[in-house]
Amino acid sequence: MWFMPSTLTAYLQLIRLPNVLTAAADSLAGWLLVGGSAAETGHWLPLVGASMVLYASGTALNDVFDLEVDRVERPGRPLPSGRASTQWAARLGGLGLGLGPALALLCGSPISGIVALILAGCILGYDAGLKHTAMGPAFMGACRGLNLLLGMTHAPALGGPVAWFAAAGYGLFVMGITVVSRSETRADDPRGFVTGLAIQQLAILGLAAAAMAHRLFPAPAPERPLIPLEGILVLALVAIAVNLAAAGALRKPSPRSIQNLVKTGILSLVWLDVGLVAAVRGPQPAAMVAVLWVPAFLLGRWLYST
Repeated sequence: MWFMPSTLTAYLQLIRLPNVLTAAADSLAGWLLVGGSAAETGHWLPLVGASMVLYASGTALNDVFDLEVDRVERPGRPLPSGRASTQWAARLGGLGLGLGPALALLCGSPISGIVALILAGCILGYDAGLKHTAMGPAFMGACRGLNLLLGMTHAPALGGPVAWFAAAGYGLFVMGITVVSRSETRADDPRGFVTGLAIQQLAILGLAAAAMAHRLFPAPAPERPLIPLEGILVLALVAIAVNLAAAGALRKPSPRSIQNLVKTGILSLVWLDVGLVAAVRGPQPAAMVAVLWVPAFLLGRWLYST
């Protein structure tokens, strides 16, 4: 069974493989934002690995806990359709929540392990029931904000207030995506995705403010201009992409158009990381993060990511 291509596809869908790569971009971007060097692979690779494992575990457990709901609302997903084993999904998810913090510890910083452990706890709490409460979107946003912060754990004080502000803005954008995704099966009521869209706009403005404050990040790059145009341009392009997808959902509200808006938001996460790194560190480090968008985009054409 494990070697059948259809079964492998089901498990890759289960963990939302395209999104796993966006999680990798978070911790890598966090590492670069606080002055980490790409050459120090022994430090940042374990963090990237931890982010990917924790994200994959979280999505697997999400579908385990949502199995009965998905039988009604999303019967084509791997677990309700029977294409993937619920028992194996639970085992892999639980194993990954333990493996993620262990991987983070390999980077040489105990703080990294602690942040990864907190992140694992937040993921489990969200999956186990918080997602169905009013705090669900905020909790999901906190998970992704912590993931960006995970990359900053080698810096003193986790990068300082400006780095925390950037992580909070990033988490706010993900909160907006989560609010939008709640409308996926209620396309006849546009209030949900309009609210989520407004939250995303606010988040992008916050990230632009963090980009403009690039000289407040640890070890500021002396060659960076006062107004980092490359980073601001990338953030502006993200805003345009999200709003174009939103316009389509507003014109013809449907589960498919809302799913497209959610997918656009998810794939935009890499570019938010790119925009921040471009503003703070310059184009070359940003390109290292941007590379992750290519496989995420290509895989997103094959595997669903919502």
